[in-house]
Amino acid sequence: MKRWGAGLGLLVLLWIAAATPAVSAALDQIRERSTAGEIGHAVDGVVVALQAERRLAATFRTGGDIAPGTAQRGRTDQARTALAKARDGRFVTAEAGREVDELLRRLSGLDPLRAQVDGGLAARADVVAGYTRIIAAGLGAPWLPSSQTLGALGRAREALCEEDALITGALATTGVTETDRLRLGALTGVRQAWLTDAGADADLDAAAYRRLQAVERQILKPAPVTPAGWTAAVDPAVADLRAAESGADREMLAATSGSITAILYAGLIAGVGLIAVIGVFLLARRTAPELRRAPAVAPARADGRPAREELLLDLHRRSQRLVHRQLRLLDTMERRQSDDETLGDLFRADNLATRLRRNVEKAITLAGGTPGRRWRRPMPVVEVVRGAAAEIADYVRVSTGRVQPAGLAGSAVTDVMHLLAELIENATTYSPPETRVRVGGVRDDDGGYTFTVSDVGPGMSDLDLTTAAGVMADAEPPADGVWWGFHAIGRFAARQNIAVRLRPGPAGGLIATVTLPADLITDPAAAGPGPDAPPLSRVARMRARLSDVTSPTVDLPVVGSRQTEA
Repeated sequence: MKRWGAGLGLLVLLWIAAATPAVSAALDQIRERSTAGEIGHAVDGVVVALQAERRLAATFRTGGDIAPGTAQRGRTDQARTALAKARDGRFVTAEAGREVDELLRRLSGLDPLRAQVDGGLAARADVVAGYTRIIAAGLGAPWLPSSQTLGALGRAREALCEEDALITGALATTGVTETDRLRLGALTGVRQAWLTDAGADADLDAAAYRRLQAVERQILKPAPVTPAGWTAAVDPAVADLRAAESGADREMLAATSGSITAILYAGLIAGVGLIAVIGVFLLARRTAPELRRAPAVAPARADGRPAREELLLDLHRRSQRLVHRQLRLLDTMERRQSDDETLGDLFRADNLATRLRRNVEKAITLAGGTPGRRWRRPMPVVEVVRGAAAEIADYVRVSTGRVQPAGLAGSAVTDVMHLLAELIENATTYSPPETRVRVGGVRDDDGGYTFTVSDVGPGMSDLDLTTAAGVMADAEPPADGVWWGFHAIGRFAARQNIAVRLRPGPAGGLIATVTLPADLITDPAAAGPGPDAPPLSRVARMRARLSDVTSPTVDLPVVGSRQTEA
């Protein structure tokens, strides 16, 4: 009887050991939800109040009506007090507490900034920048548990609100300057990038967004825009983003409630399962004692790669093969289709599948594996450029200056294609939608080859250029997801000993140069098609069949002598 009691006690202890992690995880979820409810909403209240105060401060002139600004400052101070009170909440996580402390520290500089506004001692751009620095401490912090969507929406709204303060202030004071237009171009690119990260484009009011973009294009031309016209365009867009944030917040809190219940159930099931396993083990020991003497030999991988990592790589490779089969099927259907409308749908599905394949192959590469899609023979570099253009969503904006004939070693085709696609996608994302992204290529004197990818967007600051260079050189991914594309570029480049450099364009924008070593380049005559159809043959057919719908912008001339882009 004592023996049975001891065994039962052991099982109870084992069950507790199995259930404890689940209970702990549930408590963590409760703590995170409390943080999101108390701190998150208080921080959001401060951010919204500061955004409204920034807009009024940008339009204020010494001697003007101070009543609106005074009232808004009162609301901001109330929000600041509420945040300080929420900071002392019992369930606030340590990380969230540190971030709130930083926001409160920056808020302590609000009174000197207000004094500069009242005395007319700061330029309008400096006033906007001062408020923006304070607001930045309240964006994307740990009070948003597992909600990339909510954080990205908040950053997108902040980009739009900063743009609103900039343009509203300009229209009310000096008029829109060239510096304002450059900043406007940068903010529109940042906003669109965050909306893409949030996956929110389809949920926004398309009509309101089109009106906003139309007015933005007027300002960038430049063309005259009235304060009333700007307000009528921007206010609905801000309200729409705010509504999208509220919806994402509700979904996050609902998901957190469900996850707490699921974790607790998982703990109970894990405990019961553990008891069952122990029972089977004891039964096996009693009925098959010889199994205890069998040596346990765990197979070891020769390359030392963990089994879980190998499993994920295998799943990625399986996905890659399925996407590749889908692309072949789409290609066959496109060749047989005669109806232009159906063909257009097929082309769009084709582009989505091509982008999916790129993401799968990128995941394989970043995990340390090698994609299975390889070329045995060199490929013409013009086809590599076409393949890269076909791998992005906005491929119709890609055009080339001059691509000098050469062949690229088959072993490097996939890496170079994905590297160029990352740079081209970055250029299309951060440049005005009505502009082109140009890709060119020339043979180097030492036998290598240099591609250039250029845009006419806002470009990058010296600090951002330095950060991007560091991210590309570092084997470890950065913490901030904004830089993950540059990390992927660095990994593709490192695999093939390729040099990637970023520099400002002579007339604005950014120029990326990709220099390939001579051992990857062959003569044009030695290059032939790869195992697939030419990467952009489907895009070429789309251009030919749908020329009445969209103008051909993917233009890839080939020249026979070394030249630079016009």
